[in-house]
Amino acid sequence: MGKQILVNFLVIVALASAHGTGQEEKFEYTKQAELAADGSIYVSSDEGKLIKMADAAHCIEARFAADKQTVGCSVSRGSKPEEISQSLRLEIYLKNGQKRIIETEMPMDWHFWNDGQQVAVYSRLPNGKGRCALYDAASARVIEELTEPSDESLLPEWAKGPAQIQDESVPMGEELARERTKWIAKVLRQIAKIEPGMKRKDLLTVFTTEGGLSIRFQRTYVYSECPYIKVNVRFKAANNEGEGSNEDRDDIIETISQPYLGWSVMD
Repeated sequence: MGKQILVNFLVIVALASAHGTGQEEKFEYTKQAELAADGSIYVSSDEGKLIKMADAAHCIEARFAADKQTVGCSVSRGSKPEEISQSLRLEIYLKNGQKRIIETEMPMDWHFWNDGQQVAVYSRLPNGKGRCALYDAASARVIEELTEPSDESLLPEWAKGPAQIQDESVPMGEELARERTKWIAKVLRQIAKIEPGMKRKDLLTVFTTEGGLSIRFQRTYVYSECPYIKVNVRFKAANNEGEGSNEDRDDIIETISQPYLGWSVMD
């Protein structure tokens, strides 16, 4: 009986200690930062306990670094519609519940660099010029900064965004350009074979469905070899039921748009 009382007392002391720090600890053990089911963000202590750093509503975007220890949280600049998706403040959550803050005068874009040891931040200065700065994640100290050059290819690797790095990784050359042109011609010929009067199942030999809102009689489809090539299609029901759900592979194509380009849409 005495041992049970002692155990209960120690649990109460531990809980009081956790609440007294101003940060909630989950009594689970891990060596990595974690995003909980409710959207809360936790980092790990040296002992493996999870320490809560932010609620789901606090960050407009959270990114986990490759080290799986460091988390970046973009905080909304305000509540107005034009401000909700913009951030002037980046909070960096580190192992053992440490937090560092980086702030800018104008809305920022940012990404982790060097496996989360550094953070690259881009913002536009009040004079209209772009500023790129590399920060040490552990201290939020500026390591390097520069004004954006007129030719973005002159930027150092840390200052390039993921989209620019991906663009620069695309192989170029005359032969490759000819092959791409031939491929586009093939795509256009395949799409042109799909005509009104054909069935939904005929369309699915060339296209696949995309996320987003749709009904049985109208849907956006993407080319099976490239999700950025799209068409909008209208259908007539294969039977007289005319319901707006339960797509039928025998539904008749009423109209199909010209192919166009667009970013992927996820559900």
